[in-house]
Amino acid sequence: MNEKDLRVIKTKRALSQNFFSLLEKQEFSSITVNQICNAALIHRTTFYKHFYDKYDLLIYLITELTEDYFSIDIKDRINNPFTILDKTMTSIIELHRVKERQSEDKEFERTIANHFIRVLQNDIKDNEHRILVEDGVPMDVVFYIYGASLFGFMEWIREHHIDLPPQAIDEIFHKMVNIKVKDA
Repeated sequence: MNEKDLRVIKTKRALSQNFFSLLEKQEFSSITVNQICNAALIHRTTFYKHFYDKYDLLIYLITELTEDYFSIDIKDRINNPFTILDKTMTSIIELHRVKERQSEDKEFERTIANHFIRVLQNDIKDNEHRILVEDGVPMDVVFYIYGASLFGFMEWIREHHIDLPPQAIDEIFHKMVNIKVKDA
């Protein structure tokens, strides 16, 4: 499929905009592909030509909304993951509205968390030469540990209703995970 084709662009835009509207009104876990297609006036078969499922569409939408987050230097994202993520979520008004509506939906939270973790893990792989860890720690295990630790912290925050500022969570995180990034 040609991603630069105007029909593809228009279809993806219609699906993501209408999906976004649904996310503002109801929980992600209750939204169906049929609802998305009906709202966008697009047939289900067309939906599946562009997206695997509603999770794939959510990742597409979040990726579009958070381009600026991923352009922030990896040093800031690794050294202050919760601060940078919080700034991103609150500075993008559209994303903030959806986050408020989806705050109790574990499916939504886990999908978003897993997406951000995968991107950070890939960034670690791509920037291995900048990652600082204790001697003897195999570099190929670092991205697994970092990702699992981030996920664990996000689950801890959600399940225990932790209400600490992101900077405080970053401090606790780095007491548990000793991974830093040096300047480019």
